[in-house]
Amino acid sequence: MRSFAVALALAASAYAYTVTSPTNSTGWTTSGPNVVSWTKVSTDPQNFTIVLSNQASFPPTTQVLDALVDGSLGNTTVNPPSGGWKAGSGYQVNLVQDAQNLNAILAQSNQFTIKESSSSTFSSGSSSASSAASTAALSSAPGGTLTAPSSSNTGSSTPSGSGSGALNPSTSDTSTTPANNAALPAMGMQAGVWSVLALLGAMLA
Repeated sequence: MRSFAVALALAASAYAYTVTSPTNSTGWTTSGPNVVSWTKVSTDPQNFTIVLSNQASFPPTTQVLDALVDGSLGNTTVNPPSGGWKAGSGYQVNLVQDAQNLNAILAQSNQFTIKESSSSTFSSGSSSASSAASTAALSSAPGGTLTAPSSSNTGSSTPSGSGSGALNPSTSDTSTTPANNAALPAMGMQAGVWSVLALLGAMLA
């Protein structure tokens, strides 16, 4: 029994990698990328593979996040797996021997939660894109009368053009009509005088 305990102690000291982040209190977010931190001793393997595991989900999942990580770095940033980060609890980060030996675990984090990101980056970007699309739609619309003011000005110049007769009064029919009407009474009076004189001449003769 004593020899078995000694063997376990030696095995534990042989691989002393310890995952310091993520933890249950810090966790990760779905906006990623996220950080994995660890400590090591000189007897630890130089390289390892980072695996994201969730044995509490159904079905259980195991996804390789980064292979052949240099253990001397102390931390690294991992990108989302295929399908992106999925919010939930019961996740663990395992440092394993390599991608072909996922069960040869060198160190394992405590369980932690991946939380839905509260970042508004994507919604802002969507709003901006939506605004740009709306502006483009208005500019390219067939009835797109962003140029309506120009059309109005052109239309307003037409009435002023239609008054061209006022610029040429000498050729305007309406300007000569009053003069002609005024001459008619004078001509009538003159004819009457000549008639009276002719009648008087006839009587005297």
